[in-house]
Amino acid sequence: MKPRRHARSQLIRLRLDAPIVAMLIIVILVFALFMIIPLASLIVIPIENINFDILKSYLRYPYMTLKPLGESWILINEVDGVKHVIVTWKNYGIILNTLIAASLVTVFTSIIGIIVALIMARMDFPGKTIMRILVIIPLLYTPFVNAFVIFKFFGSDGIISHILQSLGLNMTLEFQGLSGMILAQTMMFWPIVYLNVYSSMLQIDPSLEEQAENLGAKGFKLFRSVTLPLSLPGLASGAAIVFIFSMEDLAAPLAFKVDDVISMRIVREIQSSVSILELSLDAVILSLILLSMAAVWFIAVKRYVSLRQYAMIVRGGRWTPRLHKPSIAGYIAIYGILLPWVIFSAIPQMGVLVYAFTEEWIGVFPSGLTLDNFKYIFSEDVTFKGLRNSLTYATIAVMLIIIIGVSSAYVASRIKSKVAEPLDVLVTIPIAIPGLALATGMIILYGFGPLSDIPVFRYLNPVDFNPAVLLIMAYAVRRSPFTTRAIYAGLQQVSEALEEAAMNLGASRTRVLFSIVVPLIGINVFSGALISFVYSMAEVSTSITIGRVKPIDEGYAPMTAVMYDFLLGGYGAGNYVHIVSAMAALILSVQLLVIALTNIVLKQRYAFIGV
Repeated sequence: MKPRRHARSQLIRLRLDAPIVAMLIIVILVFALFMIIPLASLIVIPIENINFDILKSYLRYPYMTLKPLGESWILINEVDGVKHVIVTWKNYGIILNTLIAASLVTVFTSIIGIIVALIMARMDFPGKTIMRILVIIPLLYTPFVNAFVIFKFFGSDGIISHILQSLGLNMTLEFQGLSGMILAQTMMFWPIVYLNVYSSMLQIDPSLEEQAENLGAKGFKLFRSVTLPLSLPGLASGAAIVFIFSMEDLAAPLAFKVDDVISMRIVREIQSSVSILELSLDAVILSLILLSMAAVWFIAVKRYVSLRQYAMIVRGGRWTPRLHKPSIAGYIAIYGILLPWVIFSAIPQMGVLVYAFTEEWIGVFPSGLTLDNFKYIFSEDVTFKGLRNSLTYATIAVMLIIIIGVSSAYVASRIKSKVAEPLDVLVTIPIAIPGLALATGMIILYGFGPLSDIPVFRYLNPVDFNPAVLLIMAYAVRRSPFTTRAIYAGLQQVSEALEEAAMNLGASRTRVLFSIVVPLIGINVFSGALISFVYSMAEVSTSITIGRVKPIDEGYAPMTAVMYDFLLGGYGAGNYVHIVSAMAALILSVQLLVIALTNIVLKQRYAFIGV
């Protein structure tokens, strides 16, 4: 009896009936049209136009040079008895600058993330709960402005310099160019590594560390030989995402006035193109290079992790993580080094609110408490339309994301065939794809590529028609992994026996899906959709490329594109940072609301990027 029942269950799970085929087609079609083919389109223009001389030019300055330009790494000047220390960076060219900066940011964030994760996962100390909240704050997404707050501290005539002089040290400290960009990105991205490593450490069976201690491995040797190796999957995941985020980041380069990196050059080239039909070859090639660098890094990290075994023979049930009280030196390190760093890393997000609610911030202290910056957003046509557009685009994108998420997660979790694993990779890979490369590919494909002449696709042309359609699809693809993963987690908790029983009684797959499965995973769908909504609203790279193909004044641009235009001086005059900060504060408030809903109301764990 049992073998027959098992066989029937297998037939139900393996059956590719019409609803399953339809869901599979929807997912594959969406990702083919709005991810795979656009990315492949990046190859078309270079193949048609490139020659050996053009290719050779990318091995020379301004793209790369092994003899860097610049005076020194650190400049020290003394004026009127005050020593001015300027941390600068030699220029290796656009491509090498991007690669070196992303690598250094990845190394710095990994070191910080591992240390913080180890302390939070293995030590018990007063104030740990508060610190756990503080380490999350840098991940609250405030497009552009958090980098400007870091510049406010470390830029020319920054707050740090004022503090040093007020302490009577007669010196200033300033970070310029790439050095400032690396500092800003390190402060913004290190919690990504921390959360991934922390999650891995919590999953380590305590008995493994106990056995290692019994064999004489203690302290750093225990960490190096047991804890760190078992945490490598989390470290690799976080480091891969930080590397990609660093390469495509626009906030830090904009704040520290860095033009010689790939992300800034792509955006500048797209904006300076006479028309979409004359899209700069430079922008296309650099987008392809950006995509290639991200892909190589991602594949290398994935291969490195997959070559090692991390399986653990564990006891039944759930274990309690090993916690111990720090030594005196540990307390000094926690409260004297770790806590100040965590607080300092949270300052940029707090600084966003300072900018948003003040009239002026010159010197150390802001002045003029006001709500005029928020009034400006709702009273001015360009900012109000930007806010309205972002809400509209993100809402429509989330509706599509729910369809994509339910379809892909259900097929991947329920259909036990060779299709499941490639499908799972397809729907999660967008998180590792640079948005600038995807946006450039979409502009090529639907602006003047092979699909632009097909009647059904002509309305996707962002120049001849409303770019909103293409933006919505870009949001849906890029931000779908958050919802997909939340739904997949929910499906893992729903017994297939319920579906099996219903189908054995004659219910169709469609009826089972909508009457049993979806109601049981409703909370997962809703929480994942909320997270995707926030990140769609705050999407930067695709917004400022596709969203600014048409002039801002025409009213199609989303809020982040308007924010970028303000920061470039197109609007807002000298008050631009305060107005942009008010827009960022609105995004921040939406994100905090989502965190509260998912954690407190829905009892779900909020899924930050890469976690």
